[in-house]
Amino acid sequence: MALSHAETWRVRILDARGRPFGAGVLIPGGRVLTCAHVAEAAFAPTEATADARAGAEDLADAELTVDFPASLAPGGGPVRAGVAPLGWAPPDGERADVAVLDLREPPPDDCAPAVLRPCGPASDRIVRAFGQAAGEDAGLWVRARLLGTGGLSPEWVQLEAAGEAGDRLRQGYSGAGVVDASGAVIGLVVAEDTRAARRTGWMIPVEAAVRYCPGLSDAVTTEAGPEPSVRPDRAAGREGAVVNAAPPWPPTAERELARVLVTVRSFADAHRRERVLRDTGDDIAFHVERTGVLMNDARAVLGLCLEYDDGIDRLAAALRWYEPGSLPMREFDRTVARLRPREPGGGAAR
Repeated sequence: MALSHAETWRVRILDARGRPFGAGVLIPGGRVLTCAHVAEAAFAPTEATADARAGAEDLADAELTVDFPASLAPGGGPVRAGVAPLGWAPPDGERADVAVLDLREPPPDDCAPAVLRPCGPASDRIVRAFGQAAGEDAGLWVRARLLGTGGLSPEWVQLEAAGEAGDRLRQGYSGAGVVDASGAVIGLVVAEDTRAARRTGWMIPVEAAVRYCPGLSDAVTTEAGPEPSVRPDRAAGREGAVVNAAPPWPPTAERELARVLVTVRSFADAHRRERVLRDTGDDIAFHVERTGVLMNDARAVLGLCLEYDDGIDRLAAALRWYEPGSLPMREFDRTVARLRPREPGGGAAR
């Protein structure tokens, strides 16, 4: 029986002795997505790899080996890999821990890359992950439920094992792809609660991984279509963004804009919305509340955008990139123009 696509992207990260140590995901372009702490521990020891804070330039010559447990192809043994350009984001306090590896040789012919999609709303979804638990070199699938963001990091999503009582995320699952009902990988397992009585873990969603390793963006897809070839200027950090010092928007602005925003397809689709928020700026994407209710999410985004002089304009530009000229987008632009506060003398504030 032929192996399904969902099985063949699975990667094992091997330690210096060739033993399974952690997990990864084969992605387009002959690359592997995993956690930086897994790669760091698997690299052959060098002066650079001894320092977990090493930058990608210090790891240019570092290599590890991976293999593909689903492969039946002749000669489909271990493959060498190293850090890809823009592919190193080691743990930084409560953030990051992402690595993208370039394979030095092609993957086996019978292994296909995963479909990566943004996680989007996390609450109460059933997912699966395949990891390398100690003593289980062949690996094991675990079913889990997404409970929501937060916990050890504001960017992570908490997982709770949802199968039989013996199922749990254990050491060795870090870097494992988290698979939703469609078969797409929506995140990576990044941490597990090691206490025996607990069945909790956390994942880094795909959209957070792309923020740290932007070279991943060409591997991420959504139901709405492929990634645009050129992206709008992203406001990573937005150091120049100023909390509103301009004349205030009218009290009804959030409500009136929300009525139109929910009709814009690029916002109404939960997966595309995460990309729009990312393009609007990290100061919006990192801090806006996600409720899973479209109107509530629209008002939360608009309320935060209205706190910045350029927040609404950044949101409109991000939306316009995905559907320029659509009727809902034109109506949103007209509503923004109508409600925009006026400077003394009659000019619209910018």
